[in-house]
Amino acid sequence: MLRSALLPASLLGGFLLAIAVPAGAAPAPLPSLPGAAGSDAGGGTIDLEQLRRGVVQIEQGGRPMAVGTVLSRDGRVLTSLSGLGAVENPEIRYADNTVVKAKIGHKDKGWDLALLVPQSGKWLDGLMPTDADPSGADIKAFLPKAGKLAAAGIHLKGRTDARTKEGDPLSSALDLDLKGIPGIPGAPLLDPNGKVVGVLVRACKAAGAAPKPEKQSAGKDSGKAAAPPCSPITVGAPVTALRGFLMKTPETAVQPAPWLGLGGAPTESGNVKGVRVVGVAPGSPAEKAGLSAAADNPDTIVAVDGQPVETPEQLAEVIAKRAIGQSVKLLVFSQGKFREAAATLRAAP
Repeated sequence: MLRSALLPASLLGGFLLAIAVPAGAAPAPLPSLPGAAGSDAGGGTIDLEQLRRGVVQIEQGGRPMAVGTVLSRDGRVLTSLSGLGAVENPEIRYADNTVVKAKIGHKDKGWDLALLVPQSGKWLDGLMPTDADPSGADIKAFLPKAGKLAAAGIHLKGRTDARTKEGDPLSSALDLDLKGIPGIPGAPLLDPNGKVVGVLVRACKAAGAAPKPEKQSAGKDSGKAAAPPCSPITVGAPVTALRGFLMKTPETAVQPAPWLGLGGAPTESGNVKGVRVVGVAPGSPAEKAGLSAAADNPDTIVAVDGQPVETPEQLAEVIAKRAIGQSVKLLVFSQGKFREAAATLRAAP
């Protein structure tokens, strides 16, 4: 049966409910951690290289704004909404200094959280959360230290009830002592095992007394309580809040699907099985790679990056696991010979 790959391939899977949590002048400072692995004072063994790769910096035009964390095996980034200001399309700087454009896919003003969706690339190294009670643990956060972002020890004083600017309650926020170090919005809070217990966000102190209702005025409702004034504080959004936030993520908040731009059908020529090219979209990655659907001698795609493909469905599945901007090597069979063709994937027109 003829299948078409002229449309974008759908992304595989959804987002992890067991999330990992949150990554700001040029060159911008990047997370700095010693060595590749080490033993923490709390008794847990931390993969420092994994931490370094899981924490990213959010910026605009090289200007640092916030810190964020790549969701493990997902690629999207959790950060602080207030740290982004009015910027809707920030940039993400990864540990290898790669910078990609991103869009805000989901946000929550109450808990000051934002989910960023990278528009190219697929960075899967991230951090994982823990359900363990962080009380009494040696907590660290990625905060400014000697001009760079580094894991700095902080003190978890316990839980506190904060509120939003509108006066709505934020229950069981993490009450923190940053020990004089400026808090960076979006910075992940880590336990001795390198697992996320929360993320730094901005909130308001819990109201001490209920505000008085507004006085009645002509043409307006009366008896409505005014929002109490906000005394800004930095707290930790706990894992429960992070999971609740991610569970409400819209289905549209996904990375753009990579596109090869061809139509194919299963074929077999002697001992060679693959996907026969039956159509190539003008200007597509497939056309630029030199693939041909000529009736007298069409190309057959046998493998992608060494992975055999025998049906259009298998080809679409392999391409869907790649990312926009990524180059793939196609093993092509035609006129009794094999050749390699490189195609750089992009979004569908």
